[in-house]
Amino acid sequence: MISYKYKSPNYNERVKDSKVEFIIIHYTGLDMEFDKVINWFLSKGSEVSCHFLIDKSGEIYNLVDLSKRAWHAGKSCWSNCIDINSHSIGIELHNSGTEDFTSHQFESLVKLIKKLMSENAIQSWDILGHSDVSIGRKIDPGIKFPWHQLAIENISYFSSLSQGNFDIDISDNNNPQSIKEIQNKLISIGYDINKSGVFDPQTVEGLKAFQRHWRPAAVNGLLDRSTKNILSDVCEKFNQFRSEF
Repeated sequence: MISYKYKSPNYNERVKDSKVEFIIIHYTGLDMEFDKVINWFLSKGSEVSCHFLIDKSGEIYNLVDLSKRAWHAGKSCWSNCIDINSHSIGIELHNSGTEDFTSHQFESLVKLIKKLMSENAIQSWDILGHSDVSIGRKIDPGIKFPWHQLAIENISYFSSLSQGNFDIDISDNNNPQSIKEIQNKLISIGYDINKSGVFDPQTVEGLKAFQRHWRPAAVNGLLDRSTKNILSDVCEKFNQFRSEF
């Protein structure tokens, strides 16, 4: 499955006794030839790395040993875990951020994720995007990433509810109890926001991150009908998954 193995200089030891719990999916965000992309990841000066890099052709490159802590997530948090790099495997997809992912790339990603899940006892609800764990700071793997297709492969969860209702109940934005309920749901799923009771910038960014993953039809941070419905659905499913685990 792994086409090539390299050794990036950009890694260190995982925190002692840390358990690999998450797989974080990224796009490179670089509009350049693949050989330049991989050289950038292998350059000490870049100070970034990933465990796996997948080319548009579907070739998989292993850049950091899984036992090591790759530098892919940066300042990130999920479900109160603040050292995501120590607790995760980072997968980069060669994509500029404005283009569709190739079918070969996606097929390789699915095979790799299933292998990693099996070998590391990673749960399907812990397959995340960089934007999930770094809200307001990162947007990859972006709105073109096919999360719904991962769900078809029994990787992660994607709501079947309609994404098309953009109607907004303005009263929600001024109701501290309603806002706290929305914030509670985001926090329950795993997002790193505070329960302020105010529709503040951190809540907007949290909703945008949620929308990129589960309601990409419109990533605007607005509390419209479909966002509310899908948020409730995902929150309920995640709580159910975790209670059964």
